Amino acid sequence: MMRYQKGAASLLFASLVLIAALTLSLAAYKSTYFQSKRVQNEIAARQSLWAGEGAIECAFAKAQQDRNRAELIGADYLKTDCQQALSLAEIQVVSLGSQKYSLQPLDERNQPIVQKVMDFSNGRLAGAIQSTGDLFMQAATLVSPPDPGTETDEGWECVAIRYKSDIELGGSLVNHGLQTTTKPYDGFDSNGKDCIDSKGGGNKKKDGLMQDTELKPFEAMFETTKENWQQVRDNPKYEFAVLTGDKAVTGSESPRVSDCGQKVKELIELGNSRIWIDGSCEITGASLSSMSQESQLTDGVLLLVHNGVFSLHGSGSFKGVLFQLNDGFQPTSSDWNGLEGDSYLSNPGFNNQVKKAFGNDYPDANTAAYFQRGSFNFTGGQFLDVDGQLVMFHDSLKFSYNEDVIDSIFGLTPPKWVKGSWQDF
Repeated sequence: MMRYQKGAASLLFASLVLIAALTLSLAAYKSTYFQSKRVQNEIAARQSLWAGEGAIECAFAKAQQDRNRAELIGADYLKTDCQQALSLAEIQVVSLGSQKYSLQPLDERNQPIVQKVMDFSNGRLAGAIQSTGDLFMQAATLVSPPDPGTETDEGWECVAIRYKSDIELGGSLVNHGLQTTTKPYDGFDSNGKDCIDSKGGGNKKKDGLMQDTELKPFEAMFETTKENWQQVRDNPKYEFAVLTGDKAVTGSESPRVSDCGQKVKELIELGNSRIWIDGSCEITGASLSSMSQESQLTDGVLLLVHNGVFSLHGSGSFKGVLFQLNDGFQPTSSDWNGLEGDSYLSNPGFNNQVKKAFGNDYPDANTAAYFQRGSFNFTGGQFLDVDGQLVMFHDSLKFSYNEDVIDSIFGLTPPKWVKGSWQDF
């Protein structure tokens, strides 16, 4: 009997040990199961994050290559290359204004995985007209739309004219603001804001003016000092077609390009989008009209006048940018002899207006660097790097800013990540 009792006790003990072992094994298995499940979830989350970051990198590479803001916000732009390839539900692209865009890849539950901000803005100074020379604008000036400039909480900067030293407005400067049908560039979104203080088009005389005593248009545009103008002219990046003055002018150190407008037109017809004029140039009447019409068949033309006086007479619109650079050249009355502009600049009444505006000791009007008569505009802007020299607009001016024209000439700025938005630690 004792022997059977001992056997039962041993069996019971063995059973308890086995149950304990099975319990421990089950607990260990359950722990291992949950650990495995957690690892699987972490891997899935990490894979989703990798897919999201991969989509962001893909979008950035594609935007770097194409450099097209308007396409970026298109519904199917990223679909094939970046969305479907990574099995994402969607890549949301939202304009934040000031040429900044939020990118958010979404998972299968339409939840955002990661969010980064891409910035297409350029480093150009705002201002439809920029001048280091003294500006004399005899009649009214209308800007519609202006260069929007920088966006703030209150509205847009909206600089119509950026000047270094002096400006005289003989008429009003009217800024119609950004709530117009014509946009300053393709894809522009004002975010419901208008120009600061203009409320959709102010009529203040000083509306849209900005003084910048450090203004350096050539340096800002070409990223080098104006002393290096020859390097810019001969740089294959720009492929300048060069017109050189072929007519000597008595008493002037700057030769004149004869029949300047016709020669510019012919160069545009040949496919040249960047034209460098060494010397003085005057374009009038039919030549100005035909040159302007030819520019409309292009994406935009850069016309750069170097070391000479420049004179325009007529109305119309040139699809492009005007840049005038006088470096070491000081215009005199001799530079205007024989030009149509001389009959206005040498007029005593005209000269008296200049003296009244800038002082009796100011040089005579017929020593101006730039003279424009007629309602004519360059849609990409006018940049006049002519320190201390006179810049004259005789008649009313209607200006419509178009940044796409500038981009076509100088190239779109490649996008960059907003600081703090993407791996910039």
